[in-house]
Amino acid sequence: MTKRKSHGGEGGHSGKKQKIVHEPPTSEDVYTERQLRQLLAFEQDLRKARHGLQSFKNLLDSIVNGEDKDSEKLQILLEFLESVKPRERDDEVPVYLPDIMETWSMAAQLNNENVMSAVAVVLALVLRIISGNLDLAPYGLGICRTLLQKRQQELLAKNLSADNGKDFIISPTLRLLKEAVTLDGGALAAPIFRARNYTFKSLARNMGLRYIGKGVEDPKRPSVRTNAVRFLLSCLRLLHVEAKRDLLSQKDIVAALMRHIRSDPPSLIHEILDTLRASVILDKKLPKEIKIRILSSYSLIKIAELYGYTEDPAERENEPEGERPSVEESAHAFLLAACTDSDAGIRRSEHGYYPEGVDPNAIPSGIHDDQPMDFGVDSIPWMSKFEDDVPVRNMLLAEFIQTLRPWSNTKQNDLLVAIFEHSPELIAHYFCHRKSFSFDPKLSATWIGYAALLYNVVQLPIPSWFGHSKGYARVPPPTSVILGNVIPSPMTLKAISRCFSIKSKLASFYAIRLLTLVLQKLGRALEMYREASSSSESIWEEAARRLLDEFYQRIPDLKDIIKSYLAMEQDDLLQRQAASRLLLLYYEVIPQFALRAKFDVSPMLLFTIKKVETSGLSNGDMAMSVLELENLCAVAKYSPNMRWFARASDMPHSPFTTLLRLSVERTAGLSNESLRNVLYWVASEHQLVENQPKSQGLYPLIAALKSLERIDLTIWTFLDSCVERCARTPVKYLEMVEEQLEKAKVSEDKDITTCPLMMTMAEQIPFFISSSPSKAALKEFVQLLSEYLGYSRVAGVSKPFLKTTKELFVAGFGDQKKLAAKLSIPKRQKFTSELQNGSDTQNTEVTVSLMNRVADSVNGDSTRQISPQDLEQRLFVPAITSKDSSLSRWSSRTPEELVEEGYASSLIRLLCSEHSSIRQEALTNIVKMAVKIKESTYENNEQGWLLLMELTESARSHIDDEPLPSVIVAFACKALEVLMNPLHCLYEKVNIFLTSRPIWSLDRIPLMQNILQDGPTDDGAFYSEISWLLAFLLDSLRTPADVALFHKRKVFERLFALTCNPFMGFNLKTQILRIVYRATTIAEGSDTLITRFGAVSWILAQRDAATDAVERGVYQALLGRLWDTCDQKRISEWSKGSVERIVV
Repeated sequence: MTKRKSHGGEGGHSGKKQKIVHEPPTSEDVYTERQLRQLLAFEQDLRKARHGLQSFKNLLDSIVNGEDKDSEKLQILLEFLESVKPRERDDEVPVYLPDIMETWSMAAQLNNENVMSAVAVVLALVLRIISGNLDLAPYGLGICRTLLQKRQQELLAKNLSADNGKDFIISPTLRLLKEAVTLDGGALAAPIFRARNYTFKSLARNMGLRYIGKGVEDPKRPSVRTNAVRFLLSCLRLLHVEAKRDLLSQKDIVAALMRHIRSDPPSLIHEILDTLRASVILDKKLPKEIKIRILSSYSLIKIAELYGYTEDPAERENEPEGERPSVEESAHAFLLAACTDSDAGIRRSEHGYYPEGVDPNAIPSGIHDDQPMDFGVDSIPWMSKFEDDVPVRNMLLAEFIQTLRPWSNTKQNDLLVAIFEHSPELIAHYFCHRKSFSFDPKLSATWIGYAALLYNVVQLPIPSWFGHSKGYARVPPPTSVILGNVIPSPMTLKAISRCFSIKSKLASFYAIRLLTLVLQKLGRALEMYREASSSSESIWEEAARRLLDEFYQRIPDLKDIIKSYLAMEQDDLLQRQAASRLLLLYYEVIPQFALRAKFDVSPMLLFTIKKVETSGLSNGDMAMSVLELENLCAVAKYSPNMRWFARASDMPHSPFTTLLRLSVERTAGLSNESLRNVLYWVASEHQLVENQPKSQGLYPLIAALKSLERIDLTIWTFLDSCVERCARTPVKYLEMVEEQLEKAKVSEDKDITTCPLMMTMAEQIPFFISSSPSKAALKEFVQLLSEYLGYSRVAGVSKPFLKTTKELFVAGFGDQKKLAAKLSIPKRQKFTSELQNGSDTQNTEVTVSLMNRVADSVNGDSTRQISPQDLEQRLFVPAITSKDSSLSRWSSRTPEELVEEGYASSLIRLLCSEHSSIRQEALTNIVKMAVKIKESTYENNEQGWLLLMELTESARSHIDDEPLPSVIVAFACKALEVLMNPLHCLYEKVNIFLTSRPIWSLDRIPLMQNILQDGPTDDGAFYSEISWLLAFLLDSLRTPADVALFHKRKVFERLFALTCNPFMGFNLKTQILRIVYRATTIAEGSDTLITRFGAVSWILAQRDAATDAVERGVYQALLGRLWDTCDQKRISEWSKGSVERIVV
């Protein structure tokens, strides 16, 4: 092929595009104002002009970058501006920087792009420097007014409309305009906007010229789009309302702003969203129709795409930590404000659960709320019209939320839930159109996101009056809309059933929690239906029945929930508690549906009671088990097959008595309000107490039980028998009540309060006495009866009835005249609402203190006077002794009876007898007893034998001369009680102690060191071990020799230090006070406490730290007790009269 000939001739065009070469500009340093003026003087040679502009730029750059340390260059600039300042003439418009403006004009005529760019750069830098100096503002305003002259406007427009690749011209011009708009707080923003045909030339196109290079956009060299967007945002911040209205009406500019927002750098995105939120959305002066221009569906979708925006850590290297939120956070804050604020313009007022176009007050003629209806709900033409679609007013929001993916992003989830909360009409509409939303469990991240969204949606409250503006409307909302809000359409019966059948803990837990919220929301909806209905025949009542009928078709049957509950593992406490809560809601909210399943809760209730009673769980696990128990107790109220008073084979007492005991003994763990409500209800239903408005139910009995320090097992058995008999034959005891009223000559017409349970107790007292309980149990029993009578009197029970009841109690004791003589009706102060309502309280030791604590806490500095008799009643605990008959009574008993019924302990206590013969005979009998126990099949025969034999070997060489130390005897008795219960918190420590040595040291206190310093064996058992130790020490303190041993082993120092624990309950402190009180009853015990242990200072410190008036009174009374029982003469000399002054 031959080469084509050229047709251009010699010297003609070659046909190739000539390469444009950009020569770098030259410059020189500027030292004086005169030199600068010469450099910027108008020159037709544009190379010289560019040289001067570049020198001026270098000067300005050094000022902007902080290189002008001595302000010499800034002074040059000031002198230059002053020298070129035009003179004011009436017939001429002043022109600032005329030489630069002439140079710019000439460059534009010759199309010299380098000079056009250089002028824009220089002017932008000048305005930037002027903006930072208030004194220079007049020069800046003059320059900006010059720019707004017709000639300069055309030059600006020519720069702005340069070709797409001419970023070096467009960007400086946009920076110049931005500086002009922001100068002096936007003083010239409005004039610049009025010249928008020139100043806003090609703005939409320029916002599309984004950065297309590799990597991240350099903040020091922003793209054309970045400069254009910042110019636009400056205008939005500073323009007045009318100008912003015109600016936002330009669709091309708004669309260009949002089109590439996801590709913008994070700092620019934050600036865009923050400005739009503050200057547009939250601007209350801006009309709503203008706000909607920028909050179109397209704009919202583009902003929503910023969820999941990934930021390069390198972009934040130069930013202070925490100065700017992330892009995702900025987008979320913007969308929240735009979609939930009614003033933003996008959210319109709506009618909640009433669809658009429905008149909730329009009822067909002939139908009224207060009259029977012929057609009811069916007469409303639109009532069943919205099953497949729900028209809404907020269509823009409805379209937008369909594009969100709340299951993949938690912030999108939060946004959607917030929109639903402010626009409830969208909930049913959303799920009607979201057909791809499937709740079928697949154990994927998407399904978990679905479940989380449903959980948050169901958790939303129902709007007041279902969304009607003023009170309830005459017609209820459509049933399908209510149902779609209570249980969203993705929660189908099939999907929920599969959650229980796939044997996944996570799926079943989500289903249980969701159903719990659904039932709670349904209960609230039904309550609102009842509020709106005026009669049982109203249209609201019929709508409520229809809602229930359709709801029954959407939820699983109760037997499926029960099946899932029974299949749960015993250690899955959280799941079991949630399932028990769901069972309770079935009975509370939809009892008719729940009672279709014949469900006997007794086995589960008994098992849970046993677990709570005997389990050694941690505090958190115990709390879950207790909540489960409370839920099952409440379920049992609704269960017709519940056997409250039937004792199971593996339980010592009936469920009712066991719950009563837990209510008394485990106040800190159980919610007394829930548990006692169940107990009161059961007692009232089975006529244990009178069902009257003024009746206090079981309060007197519970208060009496709580006032006891400890309650023997035989007393609980007695109470269990009494409640069972009273519930089985209530008529019999009601007749006994009438007989006692006749005996007291009380008219039946009077409004009086009695108690059938008291009659049952009076009848059963002889049988309790004949069962040969221990002396301690008898004493506790008498105290219980007296306290029961006293608190019944406070509760309003008839006084004549109580007197005749007391006579019955006395008669029941038969030959036990001494015990019967101790029966009384003590005066008790009125109880506080704290106990009456059964609220939870931790300090259960002294009931009277509990009753007065609320009142006395108001005046924390007061001290209630406690008499010596009252102090004795509170703190005195008589020492346990044994009769000589214990030597022979044990021989006919079984090993179980010997250990568990106290025969072994009674025999051991004889080792403290004053008579050596009794001590020796007791030691011999202990050996025989040990052999008998070891040869038996008793469960703990080996440990019991080991304890008795070690006690025997330890005492053998000592009892001939003197009694065995009380501390050894008390430990043996207490340790024997521990060995009976393998679940006891000290079971392990006692066994370790027994296997560690064959003989005990008689001058040491067993286990004290282990308990106080080694920590508890089981988590959470510290205070239980401390309580056991305090009871053991109290029993050990009987003689002066015991006080000497306590002194030797520094017992009181350790006890006083225990009270420094801020979490120690008042009951444990009371046990320490009982030990101190016991010491005051021993000869020279008070002297030792004062002189050796600093008891006076300790009591004063405890008194001052106490906030309860009764507690302060107890300490003050104990201080007086110390002084009354000590050798006052000796103590006065020892303390130089200070103790006497303190006490007096």
